[in-house]
Amino acid sequence: MDALMRVMGAKKREAAAARLKTQAKYLRRAEVETLLEEKEEEETQKKKEKQPQQQEQQEEEEEAEEEQSKRKKRRLETLQDRAAAKAEDADEPVLAWPDLRRRLRELAQPVTLFGEDLAQRMARLRRVEIAAAAKHEDELGAGHDIRNRFVGGGGGPRAQAEADEFERDAAEDDEQDADKLVYRFFKGMLQRWEKDLAARPEHVKRTAQGKIAVKTMKQCKDYIRPLFKLCKQRQVPPDILPNLVDIVKFCRQGEFVMANDAYIKLAIGNAAWPIGVTMVGIHERTGREKINSNKQAHVMNNESQRKYLTSVKRLMSYAQSISNVLPSKRVL
Repeated sequence: MDALMRVMGAKKREAAAARLKTQAKYLRRAEVETLLEEKEEEETQKKKEKQPQQQEQQEEEEEAEEEQSKRKKRRLETLQDRAAAKAEDADEPVLAWPDLRRRLRELAQPVTLFGEDLAQRMARLRRVEIAAAAKHEDELGAGHDIRNRFVGGGGGPRAQAEADEFERDAAEDDEQDADKLVYRFFKGMLQRWEKDLAARPEHVKRTAQGKIAVKTMKQCKDYIRPLFKLCKQRQVPPDILPNLVDIVKFCRQGEFVMANDAYIKLAIGNAAWPIGVTMVGIHERTGREKINSNKQAHVMNNESQRKYLTSVKRLMSYAQSISNVLPSKRVL
């Protein structure tokens, strides 16, 4: 009997606990709305408390960034002042940052090295430009010191008198005299090129590209001297002179594509394989050499011809650069 009473008491306690759980699971709508309003009020209160702190923190960060930018600006101004002072001592202009960066990149150099200030960067740019100019001068070779039978001595007073008379003749007979036509055209182009280079600003002349342009012009001037001497002595080879006359006439007319074709015909020739492929037998016939004489290339005949034909091509390019012709008549 006692055991039965204990079991019944346990069952009653379990039923009471189940009723309490079911009552706590469900809430009224008003209670739910009240709880939501309380949560919203707590969140708004927390935001109001955090907002002044966030504003203060943001203002502090902005002030720190502004102070850092001012510090960098003052440091850059100080470095520029130091570089300007050093440049004034060395009589060298101070480049702006965009120009300095552009010139370093053109020379395939890093813009900034670790721990390098503006003055050191300027000094590095000067060293690199000097080295680049010296390297290009070495690549040009011994073009400035040509000493051969064409450029050697002056030839005495008689040769000088003939040269002066050759240059003093009137221009009416240029069309009839092929030597004078070639001489005066290329001589005029060379003088105009030299004047254009001399008329450039000083800061352009000091750059690496400016120095290279001057050295190229000087090399062209030295290389074409044998041709000028041959023109004065009227000893230009007869298989070269007609093509040079065509080049001059086409350049004067603004037909630079046709002038380039005439130059290719002069330097390379018409036949790509003048010996071997065009021959039909083992032994070449006697008249075969005369038949193919107009197809012979002259650029590799000797070193002197190679040099003055190279100068002719450079002067053709300069004549095209200063002319105002249609793009269809230009050589790209």
